Amino acid sequence: MSQVDKLHDITSELYELAQQPPKATDREEFIETLTGLLEQRDKLIEGLEGPYTDEERQKGQEIIRMNSVVDERVAIHMKQLKTEIAHMKKRKTSNQKYTNPYQSVSTYDGMFLDKKK
Repeated sequence: MSQVDKLHDITSELYELAQQPPKATDREEFIETLTGLLEQRDKLIEGLEGPYTDEERQKGQEIIRMNSVVDERVAIHMKQLKTEIAHMKKRKTSNQKYTNPYQSVSTYDGMFLDKKK
């Protein structure tokens, strides 16, 4: 199996993985699988050498097409994860304020300092 065939197989796996949104319970597994496939693909891309046959060029065009879809979908998934992380942080601070409402009250609240001599 040539490097282009291996690259095509890994890119098609990435394509299939990126098409389905990650479930809330499987998020870590999804990210680990995605990262592993991307690293494998990077190593294969570094090892590519020409010249290529017509079949390999055709597979290369298909890889480019799938890669654009993978990039879009991964960007969408990352944006969703970032917003979800922001919501979790906001919920955490709200819960902390609810359990200890006087945590952030200033000690100088209501105090007057006279500077006249």
